[in-house]
Amino acid sequence: MRLDAVRGMFLVIMTGVHVPSPLSHGLQEPFGFTSAAEGFIFLSACLAGMVFGKAYLRGGWAEMSNRVWNRAKLVYIVHLAVLLPVALIAWLYARQVAPLANHFHDFLLHPVGSLLLIPLLLHQPPLFDILPLYVVLLLATPFVLVAAKRRGWGIVLSVSFLGWFAAQFPATHLPTTLLPIRGGSFNLLAWQFLWVAGVALGEFSRRGEILSPRFRKFFFTVAGGAVVAGLCARHGIIPGADINPAIYLWMDKWTLGPLRLLNFAAWVIFLLAWNPRPPAALMEQTALWGRHSLAVFALHLPLVVCAASVIQMFPMTGVQETFLGLSVIAAISIWVAWLEFNSQQRKQMSISAAPVQPRLRRLLHREIIRPAPPKLTAG
Repeated sequence: MRLDAVRGMFLVIMTGVHVPSPLSHGLQEPFGFTSAAEGFIFLSACLAGMVFGKAYLRGGWAEMSNRVWNRAKLVYIVHLAVLLPVALIAWLYARQVAPLANHFHDFLLHPVGSLLLIPLLLHQPPLFDILPLYVVLLLATPFVLVAAKRRGWGIVLSVSFLGWFAAQFPATHLPTTLLPIRGGSFNLLAWQFLWVAGVALGEFSRRGEILSPRFRKFFFTVAGGAVVAGLCARHGIIPGADINPAIYLWMDKWTLGPLRLLNFAAWVIFLLAWNPRPPAALMEQTALWGRHSLAVFALHLPLVVCAASVIQMFPMTGVQETFLGLSVIAAISIWVAWLEFNSQQRKQMSISAAPVQPRLRRLLHREIIRPAPPKLTAG
């Protein structure tokens, strides 16, 4: 429940940030030089390491790869089901709705070619690039787990780190004038390291304690100091004049700059050492968001595009913009409550109906094979 609650909290933050309003400014990187996207991807990787690592241990490659393939296929289908209708609407109404034309500018330059590239994940409009990243990282997960079993996590993490390191240097982009290829904002080579680290942490968590109790206070103190420093620098408690502006190049989001990655790692270690256990009542709502994370993320994309278009088309006060952003969050909360209600109803129906025949079969089986009682004879 705690993992679902934290993942749901990141989804709430992302939804608020994606609707331009005073609320989005307040929710932009509230935890220092790290965003909700890093937390969401990392927690998803942790859960993947737990679930698929257990499947690999129990059923080998066949069971693990089948489960990963089914999940990746579902995410891929959801991505297309959300993006294609929105892109077609933008194509039809771009002249009447200027914000849609701006948001899908690259798509509208070559709409037919872009439509052909979208199923190949080679054209990703803004905001529609996280699910393709998720699909690619999911498909790589079985090979990561196999390599870790054969070579050890040290080798796997070292190779993954080298990929992240290579992403920190600017590369020469190939010309794409023939095809309207548009990659996502997230640098795959950099973000794969965050995913692999999360998978490793999730797989390790099945074996017991991650941090030894002997060093828990040490990690809590050191990581906590780094967390506080990041919070103070991000929110202006440390005067900006004392910080060299060049240092912000080391905090780039799309390539996971070194200081950004260090800030996120400090949060992970700090929370592992602290191991907070808030009351269930405080986590209930965001846990629902996290439990239905794919459905929430899919719904939030068209909603925030619509809300952002309304804000840009009509003059609105800051209060009205904030109200619109909160309305999007409220609409998703209602949607999540409905999904949870249906999910609980299906579970109750399956529990009440499914066991009847197996139970009857077991009773008949016992009656058939039950040995006859021994005959009692006098004397």
